[in-house]
Amino acid sequence: MERGQTLHNTTWLEFDAEALRHNAMVVKQLAPHGAILAMLKANGYGHGADWAAAQLADKVQGFGLARLSEALALRASQAQAKILLLGTLVDDDTLQHCAHARLDLVIHRLADAQALCDSTLPAPITVWLKRNVGMNRLGLSGGDFSAAHQLLARNRNVSGIIHMSHFSDADDVASSTTVEQAQCLFDSSAGLGTFPRSLANSAAIIAHPGSHADWQRPGIMLYGDDPTGLLRGDQQLRAVMNFKSRVLAIRELQAGEGVGYNRRWRANSSRRIATVGAGYADGYPRHAADGTPVLVNGQRAVIAGRVSMDLLTVDVSEIDKVSVGDEVTLWGDGLPAAEVAKHCQTISYELFTGVTARVTRHY
Repeated sequence: MERGQTLHNTTWLEFDAEALRHNAMVVKQLAPHGAILAMLKANGYGHGADWAAAQLADKVQGFGLARLSEALALRASQAQAKILLLGTLVDDDTLQHCAHARLDLVIHRLADAQALCDSTLPAPITVWLKRNVGMNRLGLSGGDFSAAHQLLARNRNVSGIIHMSHFSDADDVASSTTVEQAQCLFDSSAGLGTFPRSLANSAAIIAHPGSHADWQRPGIMLYGDDPTGLLRGDQQLRAVMNFKSRVLAIRELQAGEGVGYNRRWRANSSRRIATVGAGYADGYPRHAADGTPVLVNGQRAVIAGRVSMDLLTVDVSEIDKVSVGDEVTLWGDGLPAAEVAKHCQTISYELFTGVTARVTRHY
């Protein structure tokens, strides 16, 4: 949506295409020898899958989504792109859709491999065969991985096989677990021949270069969050989503007065409180603690009092010249979503995907 197309002026999102493209270039700098499958699940982590795909089309070699409906919707706007449907319930309806829409498919159970082989499809499917290396959610054990590969490798419904896995601890830079899990897939794959492999998520792309292979699968780093804290200088990631609101009212409080429901926060001296037009119905976490940072006119202030459905309150006593209508950044440039998330006992992924439909989007 372009500016000026809405009357709603209390909460909005601004998305930065150059920041998204910069982050994709950082992926390529860190892992220059493999292809990039950009994760666009959950509507591009809340950024808009169609928009993100359009910005990344010349930077990446494919897209990954977690729901069939998402994959089919993206196919409508990305007619020629490589699109992977991640681990899902595999039934004949799913297989037919994948064949018709030219979707790659993750196979994570031996029974699903057999079902694919037994199906009558209008076109063959590229399979990403998933090895469980320690996450213990989806994926095949060593024996089943080999058995599924043997079934798929000689079947008319399969146009190609890529071996994949997913790490459980890649954001733990000091742990040896990721190295061990990567070796598990490398060993299983090598025993079956020479096939493309895909292991590295965002954290592994940054912190575990030994896990880089034929396909990297960046997600959160594309949207500006470094889960390792390692990137510096020109490789620092840039915020793509800027969540904004405005000051609706300003009130002077005396010592002992409280703010909001149950007056959770109480002034210990004379304080100035700004009421901001954003709340949990917009996707700002209700459980944000007192002290959670925001930016008012680019200056830091903190949440004071419980977040309500449509409003939150901020202590702006240390900021000069705050006025009704002033812009507030809830997260984005100058205030990483990951920092806000820590105060809310969550992660940036949840913040990004939790912004609600009533918040206006500006691309």
